[in-house]
Amino acid sequence: MQTLSKERLGKFTASEIHKLFTGGKTRDTYIFEKAEEIVKGHAKAFSNKHTDHGHMNEFEAIQNFASVTDLMVDFLDQVYFPINANCGATPDAKVSNFSDETIASVDVKCPTATFFVQKMLQINESKPRYQNVPKEYFYQAQMQMLALNVNEHYLVRYLTGTDIDFDGNKIEYDLPLEVRMFYKKVIADKDVQDQIIQLVDEAAKERDLLVTIFKTPLDFAS
Repeated sequence: MQTLSKERLGKFTASEIHKLFTGGKTRDTYIFEKAEEIVKGHAKAFSNKHTDHGHMNEFEAIQNFASVTDLMVDFLDQVYFPINANCGATPDAKVSNFSDETIASVDVKCPTATFFVQKMLQINESKPRYQNVPKEYFYQAQMQMLALNVNEHYLVRYLTGTDIDFDGNKIEYDLPLEVRMFYKKVIADKDVQDQIIQLVDEAAKERDLLVTIFKTPLDFAS
């Protein structure tokens, strides 16, 4: 199971920032979970065969992405980059130029069962307002760019050529790399990034109030 940095505890992060835009119960639950993380000192553990597969194949995906694009791509190995005291992001990789300056963030996913589902999402749910990527990935991209202080982001989806099924049998996909990978460049949108910071500031106040309540003993006798 993948261990995430303790620096992330209680922080609003790129992968779930869309929940603050969604509002309602989704937003409230997200804030509640962040308050719980602070009080408990750990995040909810989540791992299954599919997520483990993705983590194991991230480096391979980044290598192939670099090969296809001729970009200088470096794996970041789950390093957390704070934006401010309340939020940050954990990009999977970064792109550098020949002066070794970071110029882009990279988010890589290696889904098995949902690879072609995500391909159809890219086709059916992409809108010009979100630079033609699904909405939640657009917000994630904006936050990862904020974290690395860059103006470009690559959203990459990769299906490994060889997989293992639930019974341990090896599967070979007879598909070329250009079918097993798709990616989209996203550009920084300062208005959206400013909105992210504003939403985080508002959510952090509610989170901190919940932390105070969680840490306050209840006196049922009074």
